[in-house]
Amino acid sequence: MTGLGWRSAIVLAGSVLVVGCHGGSAPRGPILPPLPPNEAVQIVNENAGRIGATLRASGDVDGHMRVEGRKRSFHADGVLFYLAPRYLRFDLKSLGQRRVLFGSNPGQFWFCNEEDTCQCGTHTSGDEVDTQVPVRPAEIIEALGLAGMADGAPAAAKDSIDGQYQKVALASGRFTKEYWLDRVSPRLIRRIVFRDRAGVVRMESALDDYRQLAGGGPWLPHTMTADWPTTGARLRFRISKWSVASEVGPGGPQFSPPAECRELTALAQEPPAASAR
Repeated sequence: MTGLGWRSAIVLAGSVLVVGCHGGSAPRGPILPPLPPNEAVQIVNENAGRIGATLRASGDVDGHMRVEGRKRSFHADGVLFYLAPRYLRFDLKSLGQRRVLFGSNPGQFWFCNEEDTCQCGTHTSGDEVDTQVPVRPAEIIEALGLAGMADGAPAAAKDSIDGQYQKVALASGRFTKEYWLDRVSPRLIRRIVFRDRAGVVRMESALDDYRQLAGGGPWLPHTMTADWPTTGARLRFRISKWSVASEVGPGGPQFSPPAECRELTALAQEPPAASAR
């Protein structure tokens, strides 16, 4: 993270007070011994596993990103819907006008700018798609810590200690994913770093102001500050409220892709033409 170090970013993020209807704030207790990596992964995944229905988050978002070769800064109202594992809608609007829309479902993702020009891709798309999409929607899910740590093999993990934080690093697909966890109960994620195969940081996120969703739900952050250094994107999401939107399901309009993506899906699903005899 450029400028501020990640600890400073967490402190700065925590200075913003946001209020919502939740079960309680994350407790601060004594520093606990580090955990074996597989136990740390299990704790994080148990928290993510409490997400049993669609979540809705609302708050304000500021940041910048490069769209069609031009840097665009924004301050917007943000509404996010998330249903595990890959359903996402993150709509950023200013004065009722769209600035950015991120979306994904199990097969595709899409990114739409304020002119409603949309770029579509699949989760297996290579690096070439990153030149058109400054932030992959799946990485917003990861940056918020909602995906848990289900992607890596704990047996291959390496851990290290830095004061009150424990790092667990997992090799997963295109990235090595580093998770920095509190060494106080309930062992929440405070920092996430994705590095590519060359060791270059592709995404870095700092999380703060955790509160537990009412009814014994998951612990959820209320401040996320995330950077994508290779695309020049930055998002700061200050969440005023998390809630359960059980009426929103996989087939709902919140997760409906734009027409461009539906057309691509239809083309991909067409059977191959019969060869001429």
